[in-house]
Amino acid sequence: MLKAEKQIRETICTHNLIEKGDHIVMGLSGGPDSVCLFHVLQKIAEEMQLIIHPVHINHRFRPGAAEEDQAYVEKLSQQYGLKAEVFTVDCNALAEELSMTSEEAGRKARYDAFLQVAEEIGGHVKIAVAHNANDQAETVLFRILRGTGMDGIAGMAYEREERRGAAGAGGSSFRIIRPLLDTWREDVEEYCSEMELHPVTDHTNNEELYARNKIRLDLIPYIEAKYNSNFQEGLVRMAKIAAADKDFFWTETAQAYERLKVPAAENLKVPAAAEAADSAGDAFAVVLDWRGLAECHEALRHRVILKAFSDIGLEKDITAERLEAADKIILGRVGGKKVEFPHGHTLYVGKGVVEIS
Repeated sequence: MLKAEKQIRETICTHNLIEKGDHIVMGLSGGPDSVCLFHVLQKIAEEMQLIIHPVHINHRFRPGAAEEDQAYVEKLSQQYGLKAEVFTVDCNALAEELSMTSEEAGRKARYDAFLQVAEEIGGHVKIAVAHNANDQAETVLFRILRGTGMDGIAGMAYEREERRGAAGAGGSSFRIIRPLLDTWREDVEEYCSEMELHPVTDHTNNEELYARNKIRLDLIPYIEAKYNSNFQEGLVRMAKIAAADKDFFWTETAQAYERLKVPAAENLKVPAAAEAADSAGDAFAVVLDWRGLAECHEALRHRVILKAFSDIGLEKDITAERLEAADKIILGRVGGKKVEFPHGHTLYVGKGVVEIS
């Protein structure tokens, strides 16, 4: 058994990523990582009675080459008696429409497609994506360069939840799994070569078009040559240590959150909470005990606030600056009562309570 297959199987087993009878929505770009994972999952499918659903997104970034990638994926899927679900999205137009980068638009297109297919299937569905160990190292370094906390240093998780639709408004969620996360790129390439899979090559991966490409092509090789030849292994090891700490903190956060929440019946006594409930047609507000929250350690208090916002649908774009501003009014360091958070969300300090709505 080749090293890549052995490692993928070990990762799946260690983190319990797949169960017997699962439907696996598989992101299949046609590149080495996704083709390697697809090929190994086909072997595991026979043993665990899995049903694989390959999904390919034509981002329309590379006219001509993108169509060749799609044809390769469709042919590969047919070899296993499968039909690839193909989505064509003009990601440059999507990026302009939503005021985001083309990278962000590509990610949105992919996950929208994966979640749509998963929702149509229903039942026990997992979504498998092909991020490898090198991707993990690059992600951690990218976040460090931008400025991140412990949760960011933890990198990508082996398994996480991705939600389709708004929280609290009937949106469904599915588990994203990364069986390739412990497997290094060189082992993936060896597997594809030995198995004669002939994956497609995206030439833009070798061009310094994006920050991630520059990190992979310039920064990491420079650090490895000048300072530490095992730099990527060190980044991955650091991510695993941070991930364990992150898991512990969020376990503590869940317990503190339940302890600090004001019962729903009392929420309606808070004017702004009642107004939010009326306007949203649902209880899109969380009310926390002010004194208890103020007495929490800063790290725990911030996580409780993040969890409260997550419960009402705000899971991204919360900066350290906003949390520091919330600290100032919660701890009475300034005279204000309210802090604005992204996308119309608010943290308000009232009489004995902190309302997040």
